[in-house]
Amino acid sequence: MRPTACVDQVKPVGQFGYVDERTVRGASGTAYDVLDAVQQLPWVRQLCPFMPHEYAILRNSPEQAWYVVEAMIRLSPKSYRAFFRGYLSANRYWDAPDGRRYWRARFELDRWDASDAEGLRGRDEGAHAIKDWDGPRWAPNGAGYYVQSSNGKWWPSAKFFAEGYEPCRACRKPPADLRQ
Repeated sequence: MRPTACVDQVKPVGQFGYVDERTVRGASGTAYDVLDAVQQLPWVRQLCPFMPHEYAILRNSPEQAWYVVEAMIRLSPKSYRAFFRGYLSANRYWDAPDGRRYWRARFELDRWDASDAEGLRGRDEGAHAIKDWDGPRWAPNGAGYYVQSSNGKWWPSAKFFAEGYEPCRACRKPPADLRQ
């Protein structure tokens, strides 16, 4: 059974207000410690070598904790918009007091070490989408670590394996036309 929100009905976007870099306040006036909420989420490690991070899926998380963290990402005056590698839209990122960077992607929250800025390009620095990215959007541009199958999906190339990388779960079973 999935936990539900108790004090505040947390789904509406305007439900929280920013207090400080650790605290948001719900509509009922209750203050929530964002780092306490972070600890309640079931973080799962993403194993892709070119975008290492952890994620927490909304449907698998305590709703209130998930929305408290999401509110801080959205409301903190220190959050910022940036592109990650070849993605066509910028995400909003928040570098938290715990040393991690948090962001939201559809129905999941993501986090990783805030000191690892490889691949991030800030909107405030004039970054924009790169439409002619050579390779999958999460990989370094033109690196040759992936090949595209006939259905358009990207799979690890011989170079990927030759350089000692291990594929994540999603990339372990390439289609027959790409197996060697």
